[in-house]
Amino acid sequence: MPGGTADPLEARRHRSRRVRAALHARREAIRADARRNRLYRAVVGCAGILVVVVGLVLVPLPGPGWLVVFTGLAVLGSEFSSAQRVKHFGERQLHRWARWVAARSLPTRAALAGGTALVVTGSVWGWLAWQGLPAWTPEVVTAQLQWVPGLPGA
Repeated sequence: MPGGTADPLEARRHRSRRVRAALHARREAIRADARRNRLYRAVVGCAGILVVVVGLVLVPLPGPGWLVVFTGLAVLGSEFSSAQRVKHFGERQLHRWARWVAARSLPTRAALAGGTALVVTGSVWGWLAWQGLPAWTPEVVTAQLQWVPGLPGA
């Protein structure tokens, strides 16, 4: 290192290793106490289930529904091996699906994308037709939705 300056990337890696080691030591201390371990696992379980449920609610909507589900499974998988197995199964199925789609022709992939867009659009329209536009919807959006048939309050 010329001029005695430290490599900032190496310094960051060193801090990261120290933080990981400290977190690991803290988790081992929690594991050593049965009561604290049960409480910790219960909190992780509740948090993971909440994230998975939110992700499942988001799946039919535009946005990162499946990503949120897998994040919740990762949280659960940090303490529960069954959740880790479910997450790995889901990842394998996702990779299989991606390989299958990639092997299709361009018109087939376009049809899949169009079908997905239709399902998402239909889901959003169905929800809004059933529930109506939320009160907090900005006037700009409400004005744009005037032409959509079946939306109450638009």
